[in-house]
Amino acid sequence: MKLYTARISPYAAICRAQIYAKNLEVEMLELPDDASWEDVRAINPLCKIPVLVDGELMLPESQVICEYLEDRFPEHSLRPTDARDLARMRLLVRIADTYLMTQLVPLFAHLSRKHRDQSVVDRQTNLIAQSLATLDHYLPETGFAVGQHITLADCTLAPILVFIEQYMPYFGIASPFLSHSRLSRYWDEIKINQVISRVIDEIHHGISAKQKK
Repeated sequence: MKLYTARISPYAAICRAQIYAKNLEVEMLELPDDASWEDVRAINPLCKIPVLVDGELMLPESQVICEYLEDRFPEHSLRPTDARDLARMRLLVRIADTYLMTQLVPLFAHLSRKHRDQSVVDRQTNLIAQSLATLDHYLPETGFAVGQHITLADCTLAPILVFIEQYMPYFGIASPFLSHSRLSRYWDEIKINQVISRVIDEIHHGISAKQKK
């Protein structure tokens, strides 16, 4: 089994976090930092990373990959067995993926003040602030995102929160989690988890390598 991945991709980091947490034997095929769209399209016609290859099966899309790996390797499950906890996990994954990361992506084109459209920045940072407040509302007072163990919610939230924390200061928001007590507590605790800290380090190395180019 192989995973085409990239350190700079939060979506690939989600899958790596799951693989590390489940201790799966998956070969990591790292795309170089200067990979072109043609390189990615040669692997996946959707032109996206990550891609999981299991024999003749080729799967794109991080959440599809995560669900497949849970079904394929049910031991050390990262999905709660309680229906309510499972729903909470899926909701947190949805908030992180559909709202937070989707709202952050348009800001990447405005990192430079020279080429910045402030109206876009204002709109997107306001949307992100609203989504962070929503996330804060649904997080527990203590512990992991759901239950007493790491789940797919943590694997999804952590890489995306890294990018929020890394890039919001470019737009004058130095501490995006500070006003959200549950989120701040959660972030302080989850980022020192052995699995999550490994993924965070990989992301930071990828960002540093990209910034040096």
